[in-house]
Amino acid sequence: MTLTHSASRKKAIRTALELKLRRAKGIRLQEFLTELMKVIHGDNFQPIGTDYSRGDLQCDGLLQNPLTIFACYGPVNAGANATEAAMKTAVAKVGTDFAGALKYWSTLKVWKFVHNYVEQPPAQIVQKILELRAQHSAIAIDLFGKEQFEAALLSLDAETITELVGDAASDEDFRALQPSVVLAVVDSTMKVVDHRQAPDDAPLEVPQQKLHFNGLSAHSQDRIVKGMQNAARVAKLIQDHQDPMLESDLAGAFKGKYLELKAQSLDPDDILFNLYDFSAGGHRTSAALDAAVWSLLAYLFEKCMIFEDKPVTQVAA
Repeated sequence: MTLTHSASRKKAIRTALELKLRRAKGIRLQEFLTELMKVIHGDNFQPIGTDYSRGDLQCDGLLQNPLTIFACYGPVNAGANATEAAMKTAVAKVGTDFAGALKYWSTLKVWKFVHNYVEQPPAQIVQKILELRAQHSAIAIDLFGKEQFEAALLSLDAETITELVGDAASDEDFRALQPSVVLAVVDSTMKVVDHRQAPDDAPLEVPQQKLHFNGLSAHSQDRIVKGMQNAARVAKLIQDHQDPMLESDLAGAFKGKYLELKAQSLDPDDILFNLYDFSAGGHRTSAALDAAVWSLLAYLFEKCMIFEDKPVTQVAA
């Protein structure tokens, strides 16, 4: 049965999926694939344990009929800004995972390399897939990425999609921001941080190019821009709060978290998604929560509490 989703709903599903894939690094991608395949294929899909110390026979899950082996590769932040060395590792993994599948699964019919790239897969990986197809014409060899995840999700009902990827705020959800949800996000965040933060510097006016020179992806920029329509509302909620120190404590907490993440040399998007998780508190994402978190992050971004307020210049050697 083909389900019909509105254009607005499809956009929200794509947004939720992209966030899910960006966070699905390493073993999380295999776990996401398993959840999705069990819903779609039922007992025909066989999950495979993720304890690599015992060996997985180069299989991260399989369909029994026809015998289809899935191999998962989930680089950090969906492979954004991958180094040359990281790309060589990814290409090598395609080859070794396929060779292992051939060795351990003699009746193999289909092999799928599952990835979490949110852009088109790199040319080097596509080239390797084409090379394997030419060498093994009897086996269907395919990539399984964002487009395939999306097509699978869109065949499901709204409740199941939410169970799998959460819910992302639509334009309507941002316009209908719920103050109580924003305050709940703020209160739950402040409960897990040290309130005795050093007073933050006076907020600066956000530079016009801040979204660009911080190296954030188009997806991240879009979510912050969506949240910025509510920045003034969030500011008023915080300023009117019964705790007169909330604004300064909140700024200090998020600046401290940002600097902690930055010190780990994380990609800008990965820093942003960690800040998202820090705000969401591990709760399953609803549209209302998603709108509240992005609106709060946009407020902090606009007040220059998180991310850099001027381009980082390289010092000549």
